[in-house]
Parts: sequence; C-alpha cells; structure tokens
Amino acid sequence: MPRTARRRRTSVALALALVLAVPGATAAAGTDRLPSTPDTAAAAGAHVSVARGVATATKARKLYVDKDSQAETARRAAVSAGRTSEAKKLKVISSTAQAKWFGTWNPTSTVRKDVRTYTRKASKAKAVPQLVLYAIPDRDCGGYSSGGFDAATYKRWVREVSAGLRGSKAIVVLEPDALGLDCAGATRATLLRYAVGKLSAAGALVYIDAGHSNWRTPADMAKRLKAAGVAKARGFATNVSNFQSTKKERAYAAKVSKALGKLGVKAKNRHYVIDTARNGRATAGDQWCNPPGQGLGVKPRWVGGSRLDAYLWVKRPGESDGTCNGGPAAGTWWTEYALGLVDRRAR
Repeated sequence: MPRTARRRRTSVALALALVLAVPGATAAAGTDRLPSTPDTAAAAGAHVSVARGVATATKARKLYVDKDSQAETARRAAVSAGRTSEAKKLKVISSTAQAKWFGTWNPTSTVRKDVRTYTRKASKAKAVPQLVLYAIPDRDCGGYSSGGFDAATYKRWVREVSAGLRGSKAIVVLEPDALGLDCAGATRATLLRYAVGKLSAAGALVYIDAGHSNWRTPADMAKRLKAAGVAKARGFATNVSNFQSTKKERAYAAKVSKALGKLGVKAKNRHYVIDTARNGRATAGDQWCNPPGQGLGVKPRWVGGSRLDAYLWVKRPGESDGTCNGGPAAGTWWTEYALGLVDRRAR
C-alpha cells in the first residue's frame, strides 16, 4: 500500500524524492480536460492541444483518473450504504486525476506488470498516467513511511519500472523527500541519477522531488537536484504531500529553477510542477502529518507559458500521512479526514 512522503523542516536527516508527473488540467468538477484560459493552450472545440511548454512526447488531452483508487472504493461503499451526501463529497476527490504511487508493495517480480497495467488503462482512456516512485533505500529515514529496497534491488526495480513505462509517455515523480533528507549521503544521489537516466530513456517526463518552500533554501536544493541528475530530467516537483501555499511554492520553485541555471543546467531541464492536493487552506505551518483544518487545493491543470508546467495532485487526498493527529497508518484511507478536505476545499 502506498506510503505518504514526509515533508518537514528540521535538523533531522532529510530524504530525496523523484516524481513522475504529466501536464493536464481540470475544466470543471468531475473532468480533467485542459481549461480554456490565457494560461493554457487550447484549440477550437474538443481538439485541445498540449501547451507548447510541455515536452512534445506528451500528446494526451487529459490526465488519467484512476477508477481503482481508495477514494473511489470509499465512494462506492457510501453509495451502497445510502450515504448520499458523503458519496457526493468523496466524488470530488475520486473524479479528479491523481498520481499513483509505486513502491516496495510492488515487488521487482511484478512491478513491470503493475506499471504496464496502469499505463495501459490510461492509454485506453486516452489520458496521461501519473506515477510516483517511492522505494529508495532508507526511504523516509526511519519515519512513518520508512522502508525501501537495498541499492542493488532498487536498480533492478527501476529497470523493471522503466520497461513497464516504455511507450506510455507518462509523468513520473521520483522518490518524495529523498533529496531533502540527509540520512543516505552520496549514495542516494547516485541512485537518483541512475533512476532519472533509465526513466527518461523510457520516454517518461521525470520530475525530481525538491521539497517545499518551508524546508531547504533554493540554492541548497538546486545543488542537490544537480547532483541527482536533473540535467537529464524534465525538472522537479515541489510541495509533494505538504500543505504550503501555491503562492509560496511558485516563488520557491522559480528561485530553485534560477539557481539551477546558475549551476549550468539548461532551461529545458528546469521545469517544475506543484502538488496542490491539500494546500487549499495552507495553514499547517511546520506540521506535515495529518494537520487539522486543511482543504483541497486547486484541481490539476496544465499551466504553461513559463517553467511551471502544471498543478498536480501528487499526494492522494484522504490517504493518511501516518499515525499522528489521530490518523491510521501511512497510506491508509481515512474518510473523516477526506471529508474535511472537501468541506474546506479551495473554490
């Protein structure tokens, strides 16, 4: 079962994250088509083209909505039990495109098939799949989402994931928290470079996790991203599983991108995406584990016109961050929290 990435600013060892994301957007509740706004590229009628800022390999008009998500399972259960109001609220989450997390719960022996099954469903729906890879050694540095493979197994796992991705033109966010955390040293950057190379060669748009605006400085994160191989990726992702405001994240990401430029990274490898899944209120401060009073952020949409590629829901709303603030184990569905996110969502 997918585990949630940690996001905190502290002296404790920090971790690195790479996320695979695909540009796409939501025009209205229940759909995920690119909206017709000055920030998007749209053609007449139903023929919506991908904005010029997106890698040309990505041609799908919408992000894939996973019909097998925990949110959808909970919605169906509510319908069956006659809880109409609850089901309606949960549909706000289940009908929105979100990234699917792959990790140690997808062993090397099956992960190629698991990835291929998911991406083929997206292809059948003529949509872009979004994946998060979360299996790096010493994942989460012993925290609520601890785990991961050993280095040799991780490389084999990445090769299997890449084989499953080939031809899907997916978006991948790689290893949330891996770069922000410090527990693994230089070995982690080496493994991330390896993953970026394999995933990019498979045709994926790779975004390396780059923490958030309340953690590392832009200059520090830029150095970490360069060491992790961002020069072979599409760019980086911010605010994964966190609650910082979109305004702060845009400012932070722009500074990281600029700092990467000063380090010699080309403009084509300095794009970024922002996780807006749970930042509708942005009042969590330093709290990263099931903070109370939060709400859904803006729905996924392709932005374009700058190095900001898209707003995405990388973290799946309603899945717990861990056994904190009354929550169940990391990755476990929590209906009460999900309903609160919907009630307090950005409108």
